[in-house]
Amino acid sequence: MTVAHCGTISAPTLGLPATCAIPEAKSALPKQMFYLKPPVSSRLKQRFVGDVASITMLALLRPNTIGVAAGRKVREVLVMGIEQNCKDAPVEVMEHIAKLRSGSNILFVCVRDARFGDENEGSANFASANGNASQPKSGETQCALALQRILPVRAGHQGESQMRTYVGTWQKPQAAALSVNGETLDEVWQSLCAQVIFGDDDGSNLDARLAKQTAIAELTAQIAKLEGDHARAKDGAKRNEIFVRLHKAKKQLEELQQ
Repeated sequence: MTVAHCGTISAPTLGLPATCAIPEAKSALPKQMFYLKPPVSSRLKQRFVGDVASITMLALLRPNTIGVAAGRKVREVLVMGIEQNCKDAPVEVMEHIAKLRSGSNILFVCVRDARFGDENEGSANFASANGNASQPKSGETQCALALQRILPVRAGHQGESQMRTYVGTWQKPQAAALSVNGETLDEVWQSLCAQVIFGDDDGSNLDARLAKQTAIAELTAQIAKLEGDHARAKDGAKRNEIFVRLHKAKKQLEELQQ
C-alpha cells in the first residue's frame, strides 16, 4: 500500500505505526470542503485559497490502529498535513478545520518551502557539513507540528474554556519525529501535546506545565514594560513605585523558573 504523504512527510517518516497510515488514494481533502459549506468570511476563504496548497489526511490514530485502550475523552486523533504557500503556519485555517471536526483531536503537520524561513531559521536548520550556515535550495522544505488545546483555567478565574493553537518549531522534515506513548488514547494525546509544545513526550501534569509557561510569559512581558517605564520615569516617587513592582515581578519569575 502506498501511504499518504504531504511533501516528503508521511505517517512512517513521523515514526507513527504503519497500521494508522492512510492510503494515498484516500488521503486528499479538497480545500473547498472546508470553506464552502458552511460558507466562511471572505478573509478566511482567502486564507484557504491563497495560503494553502493542499490538505492531506496522513494518519488516523484510534485504539485499533495503534494498539491502545480507548480514551475517556479522546475518541480519535487525526494527523493532517497542510502544504502551505506562506511563511507562518495558517492558524486561522487550522482553527476552522478543528471547529468543523470538533469530535476529533487533530495534529497538524504544516509544510512550507524552506526559503520562507527567516535568517535564523535558515542558519539553524540548514547548516553545511563544515558547520557554516547554508542557504536552503529550491525544493527544500521545512515542517512544523501544531495542535489545538483547551487552556488550563487558572485558580480564581471563571468563564468559558478557551482553545489555543500551539505551533512547534520549524525544522527539516527528516527531523520531525513523534512517539506514541501511553496505554490509552487519552494518554497518547497528552503525550503528543507535550511533544509539540515542550519538545518532550511527558504528558503528565500538562495543564500545570502550561499554566506555568503562561505565567512565565506574562511576567516576562510585565518586566520588560516595567523596565521601560522605570527608565522613562522622571518623578522620584514614581520611579520608586515602579522599582518595587519590578523587583516583585522579577522575584516571582525567578521562583517560577526554579
